[in-house]
Amino acid sequence: MLHFAVRPLCLVLATGSIVACAPMPVTSNDGGDSGVAADVRGTIEDSASVQDASVMDVMNAVDVTEPTDSGVARDVQTTDAPTMGDSGGAGRSAGCGRASSIALNAFVARSIAVGMSMRDYYVRLPTGYDPNRAYPIVYQFHGCSTAAARQDNNPPVHNASGANAIIVRGRAAANCWDNATAGPDIPYIDAMIADAERTFCVDTSRRFASGYSSGAFMTHRLACIRGALFRGVASIAGGQSGSMCTGNVAALLIHDTNDMTVNVSESIRARDNHVMRNGCNAMAARTPVMPMPCESYAGCMAGLPVVWCQTSGQDHSRQDSLAGPAFWNFFNSLPPR
Repeated sequence: MLHFAVRPLCLVLATGSIVACAPMPVTSNDGGDSGVAADVRGTIEDSASVQDASVMDVMNAVDVTEPTDSGVARDVQTTDAPTMGDSGGAGRSAGCGRASSIALNAFVARSIAVGMSMRDYYVRLPTGYDPNRAYPIVYQFHGCSTAAARQDNNPPVHNASGANAIIVRGRAAANCWDNATAGPDIPYIDAMIADAERTFCVDTSRRFASGYSSGAFMTHRLACIRGALFRGVASIAGGQSGSMCTGNVAALLIHDTNDMTVNVSESIRARDNHVMRNGCNAMAARTPVMPMPCESYAGCMAGLPVVWCQTSGQDHSRQDSLAGPAFWNFFNSLPPR
């Protein structure tokens, strides 16, 4: 497959780490989600305080007022209560048992209040959605994009998950995600998770996050500061999870050695962080797993595998044909927490 990219102008620290890249258009033939711009990491706080846990209690007090599903719903969810408690039982969210009238097998916009702003996110219920069945849920975080529908700059995980998962796509306040806990996007994500899980029937023991580029940085940021929430994460073309992390997550990372926008070292750094936290043996030979060229680390704690997929010749593309099924196959292989 061919990928074409205009190389961005990047600000690079003396250590060699990319801080930011001027937005430049990137075109990929991997999926049909257009409007990709060069990745910017946003603000990464390497010392994620354990007190940065407004959703570490995430399962405690949610308003269970039934929201309206009408294309773009105007359900109000403030950042004061970004929690998913009052579940319908072990591993079942508060949304279980609530019929939904939104279209199935299509991304439908919902609106939530975050502070003084209204923000949209996009939910895709699978064909045959059953409000009494608790579904795994995959939260997706897009790569930088100047397109109006920037939330679609994600690998098509839904093509692989089919009727077996709920997919939610967030949309950053700006073209790229802001990873700062005091920024606009972390409180939005907290509110998005709370709203989705009080509205739809979710298996809270199988909550996942995935991201591309800027969204990959956000995914690993969440794996660090919201690690108790997520069962597993998957990323392509971005990493760096931070320090002082809470909780442990299974992790799959894809990165191309020829990526000229985000150096592969960023994903290696995130990978090594997960390897350490999950007790894997970094020195032992890795085991090939499908799809190629993925490899699983040896010795990881039960239920917390780390899988590394290093490609070449794909530059900064989404690699949809690899990432979409790899993400879902990895998530689907994980037992409930």
